[in-house]
Amino acid sequence: MDEIREKIKEAVAKAIDSGTHINFATASEAIAKKLGLSERWIEYTHVEFRNKLNEMAYKRTPYKERVLLLPHCLRNSKECKAPYTDEGLQCTECGKCKIDPLIKEAKKLGYKGAFVCPGGSIVMELIKKYRPKAVLGVCCYKEAILAFDSLKGTKVAPQAVLLTRAGCIDTDVNVDEVIEKMRLIKEAK
Repeated sequence: MDEIREKIKEAVAKAIDSGTHINFATASEAIAKKLGLSERWIEYTHVEFRNKLNEMAYKRTPYKERVLLLPHCLRNSKECKAPYTDEGLQCTECGKCKIDPLIKEAKKLGYKGAFVCPGGSIVMELIKKYRPKAVLGVCCYKEAILAFDSLKGTKVAPQAVLLTRAGCIDTDVNVDEVIEKMRLIKEAK
């Protein structure tokens, strides 16, 4: 899987670097078909195009000006005892799901905030309230495209990491991929 991700990232970078004006959905499908990949990988490729477009602005944003947005479906639905507030699920960092290490990493890096959202509607409310300059969202493909479109034309630099298993309950994500994206930063000279 990591090898496929790297091939997709390389192909996306080359396509963007070529300076051609392309439709990302069409380009994503062409790259995925060229590599013989499934629909899920077409979606991943499309998100990588959108990520690459915003990556430099995201990397220039200090951690203290970023927020991490996680979906509540990533929690362990049978074990989670965390309460909900108007800012989403208030993770107790119990260690029983993949939300825990991601929240801890955001705190360690000094992120402005890390939120566990019960749905896409709360995302824009949190962005308006906390006014981050960059946002990293972990979500399904549909939510990622909606978020990119909602943030287009704003001064917020978005990045997304897709769930590896979607389905609105007990989903999954590659924690290493999220942490790698969280740590992206252009070092000051």
